[in-house]
Amino acid sequence: MNKKIFRAANIQEALANIKEEMGKDAMILSTRKIPRKPMDPYGKEMFEVEAGITAKEGGAERDSAVKKIDEGLFESLKGDISEIKDMIAIAGFGSGIQNILCSHFESVGVLASFLRAGVSERLAISLIERSMVALSPDLGQTERIKHLKKNVMAHCLAQLSVKDYFNRNNSSGVPHVAAFVGPTGVGKTTTIAKLAALLSLKRKMKVGLISIDNYRIGAFEQLKAYASIMGLLCVPAFSAQDLACALERMKSMDVVLIDTAGHSHYDNKKIDEILRLIKSDFGISVHLALSVTAESINMKEAASAFSVFNPDTYVFTKIDETKRCGKILDQVNNLNLPVSLITNGQKVPEDLIVPDKQTLLRIILGKEPKGILGKGPKGEV
Repeated sequence: MNKKIFRAANIQEALANIKEEMGKDAMILSTRKIPRKPMDPYGKEMFEVEAGITAKEGGAERDSAVKKIDEGLFESLKGDISEIKDMIAIAGFGSGIQNILCSHFESVGVLASFLRAGVSERLAISLIERSMVALSPDLGQTERIKHLKKNVMAHCLAQLSVKDYFNRNNSSGVPHVAAFVGPTGVGKTTTIAKLAALLSLKRKMKVGLISIDNYRIGAFEQLKAYASIMGLLCVPAFSAQDLACALERMKSMDVVLIDTAGHSHYDNKKIDEILRLIKSDFGISVHLALSVTAESINMKEAASAFSVFNPDTYVFTKIDETKRCGKILDQVNNLNLPVSLITNGQKVPEDLIVPDKQTLLRIILGKEPKGILGKGPKGEV
């Protein structure tokens, strides 16, 4: 068999050169991508294709050669289309993207995945740069990409923390009292109803509900309606004295969940009112609810405003309403708290997830979860 190696800027050009020089009976023996030299930012990656042709001219062999060329072209086109989609995903971003691609072009796929998921450019670049440090320079292109993905996932998982805050043994005889705070419209009341169902129906805990929301019309009635369906005690409390009395009534409970009024994170006066009420020496844990439909900057500002409560965990809501859940990773990076709950729909009680770290990372990267009461999807990232 006569063999020859062809080099070109892309597979299509190499195949065209093979057919022109060796004819349609040529067989593709091997292909490989030659990466751009790291020290040559203006260089271009090349493709190397080895082709051969035998002396026989049989029809079967000729058909086989054509088929192999066509299969090679198809696989090449799939790869090129994937790379084009990745380049489109990162088009329009800042100079930091250009810099990292010049030095580490193999990161384009990982980078595009982060940006499509809604992770900020700054954090995406930081994760990739940290992940590149451990890569051996002796690895081939395919192995470098594989190891890069593995390192990036490891860095992401190390950055995430989860806590099933409501799965605790109440041997002390004192109820665990938890208040949910956050901006208007993030879904605190519905989240509390879902959690109450999980704790009372599935975990067989005694649960009480308290509403201190005296701003939103019908807020207490909405929570009370949920409580009535589940057969739970629900009372209003609009002062420190009311709250003390309500907690006294519920001292036999395992868990007491408190629904607070939602306010703009710019309304410091109303935030201070809630702060004075739930921080009045009642031993209340605080859980910050944020909607992932909010812009990243608004989410960050809201978390900053409500940080005066010293929240114990994050509760991320409405992940079913966006494909850009990557902002969760940015928010955890901004204010390092464990994630206790995630909601992914309006159904009570089904659309509630108590995530493990793998589940949380899948959600961040856009792997759509199924709503299962108290459970997130399992599986590899």
